[in-house]
Amino acid sequence: MEVQLSETAQGALDRDCPVLVLGGPGSGKTTLSLLKAQAMLHVLQPGQEILFLSFSRAAVRQVEIRCRDILRSNERRQIVVRTYHAFAMDILRAHGRLLTGRVPRIVYPGDENLAKAAFDGDWGAEVERLARDEGRYVFGQFAAAAAQLVAGSSSIAALLANKYPVIILDEFQDTDDAQWALVKALSARSKTVFMADPDQRIFDYDARVDPERINHLRDHLGPAEFDLSGENHRSPDAGILQYANAVLMNRPLPDTKDVITRAYWANAFDSTVHAGVIWMLSSLRKAGIAHPSVVVLARTNALIGKLSTILGQEHSFNGQTIRPVEHDVLWDADLTAAAALVVASILEWQSYPKEAALGQTFDRIADYFDAKNAANASNTARQTSERYRTAADRARKGEMQRLKSAKALTASYDSGLVLQGDPAQDWLHARDLLGAGNDLSDLLANAKFVRLFRATDEIGSRLASAWDLHGSYGRAVGLVRRALEVGRLQADQRDPRGCVLMTIHKAKGKEFDGVLLVEGQYQGNFFRDTDTEVQRAAARRLLRVGITRARHQVAIIRPQGAPALVTPAGAPVLA
Repeated sequence: MEVQLSETAQGALDRDCPVLVLGGPGSGKTTLSLLKAQAMLHVLQPGQEILFLSFSRAAVRQVEIRCRDILRSNERRQIVVRTYHAFAMDILRAHGRLLTGRVPRIVYPGDENLAKAAFDGDWGAEVERLARDEGRYVFGQFAAAAAQLVAGSSSIAALLANKYPVIILDEFQDTDDAQWALVKALSARSKTVFMADPDQRIFDYDARVDPERINHLRDHLGPAEFDLSGENHRSPDAGILQYANAVLMNRPLPDTKDVITRAYWANAFDSTVHAGVIWMLSSLRKAGIAHPSVVVLARTNALIGKLSTILGQEHSFNGQTIRPVEHDVLWDADLTAAAALVVASILEWQSYPKEAALGQTFDRIADYFDAKNAANASNTARQTSERYRTAADRARKGEMQRLKSAKALTASYDSGLVLQGDPAQDWLHARDLLGAGNDLSDLLANAKFVRLFRATDEIGSRLASAWDLHGSYGRAVGLVRRALEVGRLQADQRDPRGCVLMTIHKAKGKEFDGVLLVEGQYQGNFFRDTDTEVQRAAARRLLRVGITRARHQVAIIRPQGAPALVTPAGAPVLA
């Protein structure tokens, strides 16, 4: 593939390492880094590889796609693309015994969340104790342990440098303290290329991600710097990047046909969003894109769940009926997985006695609130978990329930749950039983992320096979758990096509033909009246990330009277 480079990009390509490449979305950082890797392949010895590190599987997937575009097959075999976590875990598994004298064991996120929820004390201190005394490591410790190994052992450092004499680091501005320690240890022996965009810092809520990270790099290595911020290869003929930068900098918005805004009245929210998706898909097809990819983005999981429900229903817009839109949802998996297991436990009711069946369902509900408490510590979640553990014990003893929702679910069991062998319909029937009480409304919302619209869906096919073999869903919990694990691994490997829903944070590192940014009337607000200047700046960076996911078209859907996207001096404060 022939790539035309600007003078600045060519300078970065020709310069010896360490090199820092700065630039916004679509500026060509990834392409340049792969060309630089290609230029250094000839110095590799047999068995050596160039290591490319990024943050998410989705970002890794995008790099792999670019590798196919730029590199020949024999060249691709000499470049390894990994996430920071996966690379650090490899180091830990191979050499972690040197830290404690024990073979290291991995505590996966789901297990960590449950352990954290059940632990009464300083979880950070407990995590350190688990590693030190038991050789058990949670995901957040991988980088710190790997850094300790590389910095503390010249043999391990030399082994890695010999294997990976060149390391490319993507999205460097988002490295946390432990990852930075690992990078410093690796950079002592390997050549390094850093890619960063200071305006894409969207993890300010994590105290370990220092906003001064790029300055730390400058002080430590003094890399040659090359700024590609004026370049745009993702949407070169569109005004998308200029619009996004205006939002970021709070400057007057440019007039561009590539970004449109629509305001809705509260009673027209559902139909406006639905019509916006239909319009976007149609517009992109008319522009010559046969199979367009469209992403619907919002700030919160709750709003994404609502949008998924909206797109799954018929609506009327300007006198026309709009049919449901087939779509995928990329979700924050832990809570959805916990909610899905509650639904699966209800599908098992026909296979077990009342005491065992209800006991399991109430335990799965308690697990959900444990996971919720672990994700965001809450006395309400912890207390709700305890109440459902008590409900599970009462169910197994055949005692009367006291919780309203537990009573309602018990009554549903007693009335007889009728399943038909249609996984999609049976799933919805079981799921809707969770609407029995207000305390389960959040659980029900998360359960709606699991899509069973297609017969080929992983969960649907597993449940259908179980029904065909046994005439029941007797092992639904195990089947659903395994299907969700497969889904997590595959979700970021799919090339985006059709309509996909996700939070803006989840979209980082991905690209789509069209983007719809949706702000709810009362949830998922872009800005809040109580925002500090720091919070408002973080919200602008997040909006820029969302807008710049688009290659061709952006639509921003907001409530009437919402605060204006930009408020330069003298501008009105309402949209």
